Formats: sequence, C-alpha cells, structure tokens
Amino acid sequence: GIYLFEKLAPQITRMTFIQQADMKGSIPQLVLNSLVSASMNIVQRLVEKFKKKGKDVDQEMRMSFIDNIPNAPPITEEQKALVEKCLELENNAVNGEFKEIESNSHRIKMFRKVDRSKGKIRTIGKAVARVDASPADILAWRCDWCSNDKMQIHREDPNSISRSVIKELSMNESILETTKKLPFPFKNREFVNRSMWIGPNPDDGSFLFFWEPHLALVSEVS
Repeated sequence: GIYLFEKLAPQITRMTFIQQADMKGSIPQLVLNSLVSASMNIVQRLVEKFKKKGKDVDQEMRMSFIDNIPNAPPITEEQKALVEKCLELENNAVNGEFKEIESNSHRIKMFRKVDRSKGKIRTIGKAVARVDASPADILAWRCDWCSNDKMQIHREDPNSISRSVIKELSMNESILETTKKLPFPFKNREFVNRSMWIGPNPDDGSFLFFWEPHLALVSEVS
C-alpha cells in the first residue's frame, strides 16, 4: 500500500491512501465492501486529528494561492484567443446602454441590457461592487471552487446537487462542474466550465478571471 502527501498550503495537505489486500479465498462482495471501508477508517481518524476551522483552512489556501501567483505559467495561444472572446463581452458591456435594476445593497449596482446584435436576442447582466479586499485576495477566493465556505453554501442550497473540480490543468486553468436542480418537468442540469485567469496587469495590478462551457457541455442529468 501507499500514502501520498501533497502540499496544498504550508499547513494543508491532500492525502491519498491506496492499499491492496489478499483475503485468502472467495468472499461475498458485500463483505468485501465492508472490509475495505473499515480499513480506510485510518483516513477518517487522521482527518479528525488535524481538523481545523473551515474559515482558517480557506484563509490559508488563499494565502498560498496568492504567494504562488508569480509562478503561474504564461498563457497559451489558445488561451489568448479565449481572452479576446471574453473581452468582447466586456467591451459590449462597457459600450452598450444598460438599464439599472434594483439591488439589495448600496455597495452593489446592478444593470441589464438586451443585445440584438448578430441576429440574436441576448440578455446581458452586469454588476459593479466595492469589495474590501485586494484583487489578488478576490481572485484567490474565486479560484477556490470547493472551499469550505462554498461547499457549506452548496450543502445548504436544496437546488445545488453537486459541485466539484473535475481537473486542475494548471495553476491558472481548471475544469469545474456544478449540477443544479430545476423545477418539474425539467431534468437536473450539469454545467461544466473551463475557467482561467491572467494577471496581474503591470499597469494597474488587475486580474482577469474568465470561463466558457467546456466542449459546449451542458447536459441533462436524470
């Protein structure tokens, strides 16, 4: 058997435990499943021994992410093309006529517009807010898709079926998944997005976080 300990932050580790056992004979599958589960109890004991408050873990993960921003790989030509595509949405939002809509906070302004260009009718939403944190802090929060805080919100939301990171392609690119419950008679919908970020901008220290449907995949889940 093996244990793999991967450093996620100075005091945060992803542990993988794999073992193989010879049961010396034919044993029913139900019994095997029970034995395997029992043998994995050491993982639960280890998690409980070192468990910290979720908000403290999230904070440490964000700080580690920020420290590693200078080590992010340069974006590829394919990623540059996606950046340009996403910036078209920003330019559309900046140059278009937006109607302000009601917001529940004086610190957040919300807008909506209908875009009838390119032969299609699209509704575009825009929100502008002041957040009491640095751009790097906010980027780190956005990129931690399955933080303790976000998973707690997911568990409390009756319409949120699943939320996961399918694959981390690099420090600045991931494949993310979420499944939402829709009202009857619609089936649940799984959304898979390819997300990326670039920055900081040498002129103003800003970052850009952007995404697109991964392989145009938006599937129905029974």
